[in-house]
Amino acid sequence: MSAGLTVALDAMSGDHGPAVVVRGAVSFYEATRRGTSDGVRINLVGDRDILARHLGRHGARLPIDITHAPEVIGMDEHPAEALKQKPHSSIAVMAGLQKKGVVQAMVSPGNTGAMMAASLFALGRLPGIARPAIAATLPSEKDPTVVLDVGANVGCKPAQLKQFAYMGSAYSRGVFGVDRPRVSLLNVGSEPSKGTPALQEAHRMLAETDLNFTGNIEGDGLLKGEADVVVCDGLEGNILLKITESIAELIGGSLYLEMRRHWFTRAGFLMMKPAFSQLWRSLDSAEYGGAPLLGLDGVSIVAHGSSNAKAICNAIRAACDFYRSGVNEVIERELGERDQS
Repeated sequence: MSAGLTVALDAMSGDHGPAVVVRGAVSFYEATRRGTSDGVRINLVGDRDILARHLGRHGARLPIDITHAPEVIGMDEHPAEALKQKPHSSIAVMAGLQKKGVVQAMVSPGNTGAMMAASLFALGRLPGIARPAIAATLPSEKDPTVVLDVGANVGCKPAQLKQFAYMGSAYSRGVFGVDRPRVSLLNVGSEPSKGTPALQEAHRMLAETDLNFTGNIEGDGLLKGEADVVVCDGLEGNILLKITESIAELIGGSLYLEMRRHWFTRAGFLMMKPAFSQLWRSLDSAEYGGAPLLGLDGVSIVAHGSSNAKAICNAIRAACDFYRSGVNEVIERELGERDQS
């Protein structure tokens, strides 16, 4: 990989507006370790005047450019129709920049369906990939766990779940450095006979691969760190993702209420603050920034719509890590080898 890397950032989407996205881009250079930010340019995509005004408030001279895109796709718009009706939207323009090679990766906190559709149209699939999948990183008692798919595909066939397993394993190795990731299939029980006929067939197919397949995993096993990669249908994966994200809010809110009850609980909280801070970091989805669309012939990162500046910063970092890891080359090589065998 070349040292230079330009990341396009959809600065007009997301729940908090362009000010927060621009602040996240600036903090990428201020808060990210030098090994990650060195040689990286960010291309903000959106309304030029608005973005220039927000960027100017930060003062610092940073390697940040602006590409004008006058339209925005809303969260509630139909992806395909919106892309057709708004060819100059920030998502469409950003995807076009990567197709032309102007940028090597892109990040958006906007409409996930539109991001998937634009990415597929502009970048295409890697050879042999039936359906790209969204790979989210979730916390566990041990190392982070990669879960896919978490919303791009509903009603997956066993062969598609098998492809997800290969893609997730390559991502876990390339980005998180796991030597031989433990791959599991999300199911209602640990026995191979559990679940729907499609899940039973997927279990059989995964057991015949050279992956480190450890069998079925139930929901509680995921948070215990019993697998490095968990494969599932997009419906179950999205529900799992949203429930896990809500755990941090529940714990944080409950701790705050208890702390306010009495003076001694406030004193106890101050004594335990380092431990609570570490717990919060491990549960906070903003720590992981965004989820890559695996299986595309490029780098496309989907960030949460409610992303704050910290999450935007980490989503840019995730794009850099993904590009530099060479995960796409590994996926293409390994699936190609399986097809020929």
